[in-house]
Amino acid sequence: MKQRIGIMQGRLSPRPADRLQAFPRSGWQREFSLARKLGFDAIEWIFEADAAEENPIRSQRGRAEIRAAAEASGVAVRSVCAGYFMVHRLAGGDAESRARHVEVLLQLIREASDIGAQRILLPLLETSAVDTPALKDDIVESLRAAAPVAAQYGVILGLEMELPGVEYARLIERVGHAAVRAYYDVGNSSAQGVDVALDIVPLLPHLFAVHVKDRKTHGGSVPLGQGDTNFPGFFRALSAFGFRGDLLLQHYFADDPEGTARAALGYVREQLSRAREAAA
Repeated sequence: MKQRIGIMQGRLSPRPADRLQAFPRSGWQREFSLARKLGFDAIEWIFEADAAEENPIRSQRGRAEIRAAAEASGVAVRSVCAGYFMVHRLAGGDAESRARHVEVLLQLIREASDIGAQRILLPLLETSAVDTPALKDDIVESLRAAAPVAAQYGVILGLEMELPGVEYARLIERVGHAAVRAYYDVGNSSAQGVDVALDIVPLLPHLFAVHVKDRKTHGGSVPLGQGDTNFPGFFRALSAFGFRGDLLLQHYFADDPEGTARAALGYVREQLSRAREAAA
């Protein structure tokens, strides 16, 4: 089975002045053809809180345009990055607010399915981190409410967290539903000071996809290979387990989106090749 490699939406457009990642309102269609030119298999769609209702995924017409762009380019939208829930949290706050946010997630599940996406990334980090017993209770409750609908539509809810691998796996097991899996971010975990080659081991049975970025320990994103992420060990661990889920590049970029994406894709392909050779 081929290892699919995708790219985060916006990484093939000019970078926003004030942040690394945002929905590329004016150029999202162009990214599909550029992704195909560079050799990517998929794009991860961004659904963020800023102007959420204007996002094409929210309307029937917009979803038809997304499907048309994917079909014309041959580059699928296999996942949705739901940064929306970093603002409108699924854990914390009052029960009424959480219930409203779960309703948005249920609608997003239907919309993601309609454009052919098979997973939704839920980034439970920074403002939406679940790092207390009460927050863990809340997120388990929210996920148990959403998981049956996700399963109905063939969508996986992939959790991205900055918890140690054992604790990360324990929370997924506590939810106890096959539609809730791990979506591991190697850069974010490396920034916590852990060796991702070891941290990923307890998560491997739950792992559905991987965000690929590089970060310095307790620092920000840097080009792949220039940070503290143990990519060789991480990819060897995936290869030994037989993992063939999607890899999504969420790499650092600045002035040259196309050139940076090309270099990042080459780096990942080289790491995969070396890991497979080591496992042979």
